[in-house]
Order: sequence, then structure tokens, then C-alpha cells
Amino acid sequence: MPNRGKFIGGQDNLFVPDAPTIGTATAGNTQVSVAFTAPSDVGGDAVTLYGASVFLAGATINYKVSVGTGTLSTGGSGNVYFIDGIPTKKLSLIKGFTYVFDMSDSSNSGHPFGFKNASDGAYTTGVTTSGTAGSASATVTLVLATDASEPSRYYCTSHGNGMGNTISLIEASASTDPLGAAQAGATGSSSPVTVTGLTNGTSYIAQVWAINDYGNGPLSAATASFSPALGRGIFGGGRVSSRVNTIDYVSIASTGDAQDFGDLTLARQISPSLISSSTRTVFAAGLSASVTYAITIDYVTIASTGNATDFGDLSVGRYNAAACSNDVRGIHFNGDQQSGTDNTIDYITIASTGNATDFGDMNITTNSGGASSSPTRGVRFGGGSSDEISYITIASTGNALDFGNLTVARYNVAGASSNTRVCMAGGEGDSKSNVIDYITTASTGNASDFGDLNNSLQGAGGTSNGVRGLFAGGEASGLINVIDFITIANTGNATDFGDLTQARHSMSCGSDAHGGIA
Repeated sequence: MPNRGKFIGGQDNLFVPDAPTIGTATAGNTQVSVAFTAPSDVGGDAVTLYGASVFLAGATINYKVSVGTGTLSTGGSGNVYFIDGIPTKKLSLIKGFTYVFDMSDSSNSGHPFGFKNASDGAYTTGVTTSGTAGSASATVTLVLATDASEPSRYYCTSHGNGMGNTISLIEASASTDPLGAAQAGATGSSSPVTVTGLTNGTSYIAQVWAINDYGNGPLSAATASFSPALGRGIFGGGRVSSRVNTIDYVSIASTGDAQDFGDLTLARQISPSLISSSTRTVFAAGLSASVTYAITIDYVTIASTGNATDFGDLSVGRYNAAACSNDVRGIHFNGDQQSGTDNTIDYITIASTGNATDFGDMNITTNSGGASSSPTRGVRFGGGSSDEISYITIASTGNALDFGNLTVARYNVAGASSNTRVCMAGGEGDSKSNVIDYITTASTGNASDFGDLNNSLQGAGGTSNGVRGLFAGGEASGLINVIDFITIANTGNATDFGDLTQARHSMSCGSDAHGGIA
């Protein structure tokens, strides 16, 4: 039987189960479902339960440092570090956490704070020193990786090891939780275990363990970080027989029909686009009821149903223009102006109302494209008779670059994304299409076939919760109200999700958990 270390509750026998193999954490509204594979070695008895605990991802813990007279950790007396008032304190630090040592106390002057490895060499990985020890705002920050094995000691770089003491690196413990790290936990008889009571928009990791009659086994490896979210999909505006100001919403994780959310400030049809943070969805541009190329930007707060509020203006009124975003910045690509098709890209900071700012220029001049994003890249695809895919780096202003090509040229293509993949659905080329393409956002290249929609159409709206992509409405042989869904990580045909409140095409969409939100 293998040697199991790091037991929950400090057990040291060999009869508890091995750690499960961690799987995927699927976040929902104030909760997460944690999948895992049971251990092959269950110890001295059958597994009776599995536990899951959720920890803050990259949580920050602050220590106040001062210097005074005390017993050196190497023997004798002299100046020593006091950590939160305790002389030569032995530190237990949690892997994956960030530690900030406040060095601003004047007693620290002349005593630079540092770390050492087990070989007594200076340790600098993840260490940042700001200011001079003893001066205002001086800090030393240590960022620990989730698999960190060092540092082993803190010390004074001028006066040696005795001023400090040893450091133990530990896994966050679900049962003993010595530093209050676990935010929530739950148990269950099999995978997955669902943990509730989390805060939407907060970044967490999760770990699981197995339990038998001998006790708790060790914690598994951690999941990738995740953020719970309300998981609402938003569909705004569009065209029926005329332009409408309707806003619908759905819960993306649960199939069913859309419900009324409120109204836009302006009735308009908008090319397939999505600008959303984890709290706001923004609607920009479009063709208004008076056949005016709209310059107006609206927004809604995703968690609260109600009518849209004015946000600001684009640099120029335009129509047939796609858009995308990450959690911070919204990107509005080129489209038709009153004077013709432009190549301008605008951007906004989603949290701050105001007018759009110039970002750069498109590498091609087409209208009626689609767009979607990862947290770092915005991708625009199709438009007119083009099969071009272009991309920008959202955090850096500049011109768009060539990414690759769609499997077939078409316009009014809907997009839905995860953090790593963009799916592009429907559109019209020689005829209306049911094709779904996909790309891996981090790697330039041509799109690949994903599967098919339930209808051949153009002008659907696309959104996602990072796991499930939705494609809503559009124009097939006539206007439709159908919402299809796909699982973005798994190629295959779309499945029926439900219906919009009214059949229409050319909507702008949003979500508090789409692929552009890390």
C-alpha cells in the first residue's frame, strides 16, 4: 500500500483511502459541482463518503513584521523578527496563496526580509520587494504556486537565519483548516459533489477526498480555478416585422423558454454580437426604427431584470457590426456607416459608462460579421462573402490580424465561446447554413467542423456560460424563436433548448459567464 502523506486531520495510519483523481469543476449560481474519479486503493475498508472543499484561488494573507529583542532561532539572543507580534514565528503557508509581509514598521530599518530554500540558498521565485524595510508602504510579497516545494525559511539578508525561522508548506485542509482557508464544503456518495453557498464572481479552486471507517484520506490535486455566476443568457433587440426593443433572458445551465427581462432604450436590430462582463451586458449600434445607423450604447445589470440605461456613444453610428468582450473591455468591430463600410474598431471599459474610444483598424473591410472571445483574444469572422477570421488582443489597442478561415464563407454568423474555443454557427453564403465551425482561440489557423444546428439560418444570437453555447432565433425559411444549445468542449450537433419570447433575428447578446470571462 502506498505511503500516504498530508492526511486530513493529521492521521498517520495506512488504512484510509488514497486521494481521488480530480476532474472538472462546473460552476453555477453560488455553487460548484466537483467531478472526480474514485481511488483504486480504498485502504482498509470501503469508501463511505466523498468530501469536497472549496478554497479561494490565490487568496492573499497579510502579515505585520517588526523587529525586537528575543531568542534567535539558531540560539542565543538578539534582534529577531516578530510576525504579527510573535517572535521568530514558525510559518505554515498554504500552497497557491499569496503572502504579503508588511515591512513598514520603523524597527525593520536595516533588516531586509528574505527567504531561503532547503539548501540554505536565497529563494526568489514569486518574491517581490517593494520599498525599503522600515519605510512607509514597504512590503515583501511571496506568491506560492499550487505545487510549490520552497521556500523553507525566512531570514534577514543582512544578519542571517537567526532573526527568522522555518517555513512549512501545506495543502489547504478540509477538516482541520488551520488557517481558515476553506470557504465551503460538502459530502456525497459519488461523483460529482455539489458545494453551495459560494459568492458569484469570486475565483475559487476545489479539492476532494475519500472517507472510510478509518477516517479521511488525503486531499486530491486542485481543480482549475472557477468563478460561480448567475449564468444568465441575455438576448436584446432584433427585427420581427420591424425593429424591437425586447430583452429576453434564460438560465443557460437549464433548458427552457426565455423570459422577459426589460426593454432597450432604442428599438434596433443588431448584427450577432456580445459585450458582457460578469455584471453588465452592453448593447451597441444597429439599425433603429427610423432606419438610422445607431450610435447609442445601452447597458443592463445582468442580475436585475429591468430596462436598459444609457451608457454612452460609439465613435460613429454603424450597423452590421459585430462585437465581443472579456470581463473588462468591450470591443466593437467595423460595420456599415451612412457613408459606407468602415474599418474602425472601438472599445469601451464595461464598468465605466462613457463614450467609446478608438482601438485600431480591421485588417479587412467587410460588414455583417460575427464575433466572440476568450479572456485574451477577440475574434471576428465572416461577413459579406468572406470566410476570413481576424483577431485582436483585447488588452492591447492595435489593428486586427489574420487568424485563418471559416469552413465556408458566410455572413451574420453567431458566436459562442469557452475560455479556449470559439464556435461559429449558421449564417448565409450561397444559401442559409446550419454549419457550426470551431477554432482553438490561442492558436491561429483555419476553422474545423463542429456539427450542425437544427435549422439552416442566418442572424441568430449567440451566448454561453463557458461550458454550454446557445444560438437563438434567426431567419430560416421565416423568422424562428428556437434556441439551440451545444456543449462547447464536445463536437456534435445542436440540441433544442427552448424558445425566445418572440421569433426574431439580429440580436445582441450577453452572459455573466461567457468564454471571455476568465
